Amino acid sequence: MSERDIDHLLTKAANKFLLVNAASGRAKQIVEGSLPYVENFDPNNPVITALREISADKMKIKILTGPNKKPQDILEKEEDKPEFARPSALERLSRDSKKAAIKKKEKKK
Repeated sequence: MSERDIDHLLTKAANKFLLVNAASGRAKQIVEGSLPYVENFDPNNPVITALREISADKMKIKILTGPNKKPQDILEKEEDKPEFARPSALERLSRDSKKAAIKKKEKKK
């Protein structure tokens, strides 16, 4: 495949990761016996066949997130985090060092 073809394929998906996952999933289907959607398929290389199908708009790449969720709902918002969430390592270390300093002062007295 030439660079022009790859650039054309990247316009079909939001990013390279989605493109690769869609092509690999379709290639697995072809290996398992699914018939190709394009006429000029490569019987020895199902990945090339899957990429040709995506390039020919025979397949659409969508992000599936669940029955009632949108992709934006997947991202966790700061205000949605529970109050009992585990603090960062830096916060834990600073608390521990403060507690240790207080204990040392109490022992000296």
